[in-house]
Amino acid sequence: MGKAHFYAIAKIWCESVMKARELIDRYNQGFRDFSDIDLSRENLSNVGLTAINLANANLSEVNLSCTTLNEANLYGANLKNTVLYRASLSDANLCEADLNGASLIKADLHGARLERANLRDADLTGANLNTVSLANSDLTGANLSCVSLVGANLEGANLAEAFLKGANLDGAKLNGANLEGANLSGASFSEANLSQANFSASDLSHASLYAVNLCDALLTKADLSGANLSNANLNDADLQDADLNGAFLVDAQLSRACLEGANLSKSNCYKANFNGAFLLRTNLNGANLNCTDFSNASLQPVDHEADRNPEYVIPS
Repeated sequence: MGKAHFYAIAKIWCESVMKARELIDRYNQGFRDFSDIDLSRENLSNVGLTAINLANANLSEVNLSCTTLNEANLYGANLKNTVLYRASLSDANLCEADLNGASLIKADLHGARLERANLRDADLTGANLNTVSLANSDLTGANLSCVSLVGANLEGANLAEAFLKGANLDGAKLNGANLEGANLSGASFSEANLSQANFSASDLSHASLYAVNLCDALLTKADLSGANLSNANLNDADLQDADLNGAFLVDAQLSRACLEGANLSKSNCYKANFNGAFLLRTNLNGANLNCTDFSNASLQPVDHEADRNPEYVIPS
């Protein structure tokens, strides 16, 4: 091996394995390209690294708390178990990044791109994810409690068993997303697109689903008790064995929806449209059915003659 080749390899190795202090010094000198760098387990907290290029870098278990990474390129980066507490990553590129088990508590990621990113078991409690793109990302088991995802794109994302209690997803796109077994109690989805999403066995109790699009969504065995579904589009949705006890369905559209075995007791279905719906063994005890449209519906309610309020008897 010639000397030139040896020195070239040595140079590449030195550049790929770099300590935090070296990176900061070089960044301050105007250098921005640190792609493929290895900084695993380093401490880069409270540092300003705006527009840095860390594509395909190894940042596993790095401490990036309170660090500014706005507009950074982190495409394909390894951020496994990395700490990003209160870090600022607005408009950053995190497509295909590995954030498995990462801590992003109260981080600011508004406008960031995380398409196809791995966020399994990540902790994003209280994070700002407004207008982010998480299309086809994996958020299985992630903690997203009290997260703001207003206007976010989660099309095709996997949120199975994720924790989104109290999250704000107003205007978000979740069409085709998988939220099976997710905890979404008290979450807000006003005017969100949830068409063809899988919410089976999920907890949507007391969630705000005003004017959402749940057309052709899977909601079997979902808990929607006390949820607000007023003006929602549930046409062709599958609500078999779902719990809608005390839910608000005022002006909701449920044409051709399957509600077999569902519990709609004490729900408010004023002016709801059940045209062509399937309501076998459906519990409508004490429901408000004033001005409700059951034309062409298949009706076989659960028998509660002893305590049924005559005002809300299903029309024959």
